[in-house]
Amino acid sequence: MDDSTISIKNCPHCKGTHTYNLEVERAYLMRKMTAFDSFGEAPRKVPVTRIFVCPVNNEQYQGRFFLYETSDTKIQSVNVKGITNG
Repeated sequence: MDDSTISIKNCPHCKGTHTYNLEVERAYLMRKMTAFDSFGEAPRKVPVTRIFVCPVNNEQYQGRFFLYETSDTKIQSVNVKGITNG
């Protein structure tokens, strides 16, 4: 599991900036290499939608962001673990 952070720069409830800890679980895939494999394939953007809680007034809001996956790593789950700052 990877630990990451995301910053919401304009909270819809208080207009402040909040940084949240994310827990990203990835599946690592083994592939058979062929002559047609494209080494250096660009990572793909994957949209992720999660619920966040404004720490100022304790109201929920939905946020959408993007993570990247490659041909040999797939995103399995993303959890919002909590806020790192207010």
